[in-house]
Amino acid sequence: MNLVLVRLGYPPAIIQKRERPRYLLALRRADAGDPSPLGEMVARAILENLMRFVVPAVAGPFRLVALEALATPVVGHRALAMAARRGRLRAVRGDGGVWRSTRRWVDDYVGQRYASLRRPRRPRSRDDLS
Repeated sequence: MNLVLVRLGYPPAIIQKRERPRYLLALRRADAGDPSPLGEMVARAILENLMRFVVPAVAGPFRLVALEALATPVVGHRALAMAARRGRLRAVRGDGGVWRSTRRWVDDYVGQRYASLRRPRRPRSRDDLS
C-alpha cells in the first residue's frame, strides 16, 4: 500500500501499533465490500504524517505551523498547547483557535524547559537547613 501511495506522490501511511485492531477490522470490512473504514483510516494516517513530518520540513525553522506538526516525542502537542496558553512558548493563536509556532521557538522552549534539569545541583550545607 505504501509503495503505491509513494509512487502516486503521497507520503506513506503509518498505522500505529495501538491502532492495529481497528486496522485489521477495517481490512476485513474492505474484503467484505465496505472500503470506507479502511479509506478513512489510511487518509487520516496520511494527514497525520503530512502534519508531523512534511509540513515542518517544508516550512523551515522560521515559518509558523500548527503546534500539532511541531510535537516531538519529548514534548507532545498537548504540552506545547498548554505552554502557548500560559505564555511560556512563543506562539500565535489563529482563526479557529489553532495555535501556531515555529520550529525555532519550540526548540528554544524545549531547551529552556529542561535547562533546570541539566544544571548540577549545589550541595546543601548545614547553613541551608536552618
